Amino acid sequence: MFDDVPGQEKVKEMFARALREGALSHAYLLSGPEGLAKTAFARELAVALVSACGGCGICPECERARRGIHPDLHVVEREGDLIRVEQVEPVIADLSLKPFAAGRRVWVIPEVEYLHPAAANKLLKSIEEPPVYVIFLLVTDRLERVLPTVVSRCQLVEFRSLSDAQVAAYLRESHGLDGIEAEALARLSTGSVERAARLAGDARGADRRAEYLRHAARAPGLSRVASEGDPPAAFIGVLERQVQETVTRVQADLDKQLAMLAQQFQDKRDLKWQQDRASARAKREEARLRRIAAQDAVDLLAAWVRDLWVVACGASDVLWNCDHADELAGAAVATPEYYARLMGVVARTRKDLYLNVDQKLALQALFARFEEVAESA
Repeated sequence: MFDDVPGQEKVKEMFARALREGALSHAYLLSGPEGLAKTAFARELAVALVSACGGCGICPECERARRGIHPDLHVVEREGDLIRVEQVEPVIADLSLKPFAAGRRVWVIPEVEYLHPAAANKLLKSIEEPPVYVIFLLVTDRLERVLPTVVSRCQLVEFRSLSDAQVAAYLRESHGLDGIEAEALARLSTGSVERAARLAGDARGADRRAEYLRHAARAPGLSRVASEGDPPAAFIGVLERQVQETVTRVQADLDKQLAMLAQQFQDKRDLKWQQDRASARAKREEARLRRIAAQDAVDLLAAWVRDLWVVACGASDVLWNCDHADELAGAAVATPEYYARLMGVVARTRKDLYLNVDQKLALQALFARFEEVAESA
């Protein structure tokens, strides 16, 4: 049932046992660092809960649930910056309805930290004492931002970051990577299986990581030798090309979905409502992918600076970019304190990106601060 979600064996066993014994809670809150496939897990669990087979994954009922057309499985995603009252009111109104095709009705709510306080207050009673056939599966990357009143009404399920060995095994089995490349990508993933998958896809395709590292190594503050061209602009250019590819891909997917909706809905008002929802989802997905691409770029830069710091400290056996060990050994010419200051600059930039600061401006400011550190050293 959970084969596509690596690791998390304790969590898998807990839910498998609960399903076998029929000892399910009315509400679960899946919590843990970003990138652990928590939402994918919640969706798979929801499929198992509404399917008579218990989640075999191959029967027509499982297929309908996975495609989002099972009448007893619902996903509430934020439509903007928050999950608002108008999104939870239909949930509350529908709770009294008995299951249509299954023994249970399940609501999955990703990013529950974005639940507006007014919406949360409306949901509290429903989460605490829903009908016996209703189960809530809430998901968050940032437990500290979830309202305590919501947390207290759920059974907390903690997801743990994977070990380097677990991620390397996942890269071998699911992506065909091995050797020092798999070891390097596992270390760079810092326990995140979703990031590992992105790095693996990049390694098999565009190989942007190599481009990012090439430009990073030549950037002011990281190279003591004057470089031809403009390495910071080249670094930002790699990200901008990736973002443009993302925009094109999301728009193409939206165009296909809009065409399918036009065939399914004859009523103009219904069609417009469905198309507006699809467009809004596409906009949110584009923004999410933009943010992830920028954060991945900054994380690769951070890993390079961190490895320079590691070499300067004389600890080259714990490099993350272990497939670039020779290059790092020749590039680390400053003190550990110098690289620690650069790491602080990168950390502030990553926080800015999470707060949706303009990506290009944030990266330009980062490289400008690198130069300031270099000039003051």
